[in-house]
Amino acid sequence: MFEKLDKNQDGLVTLDELHWILERLGWTEHTPDELELIVGKQSLDLDEFLRFYYDIVSNSKGTKNDISVDDDDDEAIVKAFNVFDVNGDGYISSEELRAVLERLGFEEEAKDWDCGRMIRVHDKNLDGVIDFDEFKNMVLHVQ
Repeated sequence: MFEKLDKNQDGLVTLDELHWILERLGWTEHTPDELELIVGKQSLDLDEFLRFYYDIVSNSKGTKNDISVDDDDDEAIVKAFNVFDVNGDGYISSEELRAVLERLGFEEEAKDWDCGRMIRVHDKNLDGVIDFDEFKNMVLHVQ
């Protein structure tokens, strides 16, 4: 996501780019000017972007499903999971993944075969979808 947002490949995401992605995810609480006050600078490197994104997800209100949450880290992961679980059934299908990627402007990554492959890589019980535990393992492995 960071690389796609970093249009000029300078290793930085501007506040306008950050605002654009937050709008696509439905987090429109802040204007670009407010983001500057929150962030304290005009652009973010990858580590700053990941920290900011994690904080935004952690502080979002509400979840769509009844996944139990043990701590703040799990709550943030639940909220991130809910972005992709479009229909709220507790699973992420390749169609939902494609829809979210398209909504974020990543049409190339949203090809059916790419999404299916991404699902298969992390689908440990081979049911064709990603459940919360599989998503959590994926996120924790990436971090």
